[in-house]
Amino acid sequence: MYITKIEEGKLEVPPVPKENIIKRGLYTLVYKGKVIKVGCFGEGVFSNNKTRFSSYRNMGMNLVPVNGSYKTMKVLNENLKVGEKVEVIFKKLPTDVYMDGFWWKVDLYREEDELKKEFKDSLWLT
Repeated sequence: MYITKIEEGKLEVPPVPKENIIKRGLYTLVYKGKVIKVGCFGEGVFSNNKTRFSSYRNMGMNLVPVNGSYKTMKVLNENLKVGEKVEVIFKKLPTDVYMDGFWWKVDLYREEDELKKEFKDSLWLT
């Protein structure tokens, strides 16, 4: 999946296809082979990669500072030339596991932080 700058102030973010919906995971934005953003999705009841990127879709067409998606879209708009793209890569994380009377799940924020540390030299957004 790619986010494309189609004109100044407008970024096209395609919808996540139904067959590619992931309940919980991480995503990276890659520009010219370098990871420029790391994020996570799936903490809320209705949160998944489709709902996360639908807010990017809306913000990409109307850059107004109303939520956290604004900063990402603003930085992409400022740094991309018309026609340039960033690749979105999703990484699915394991589902919850019931063990010894407890539910265990991957800590999304810890995993996101580890990726941020790994790519700290190329990130445009933290």
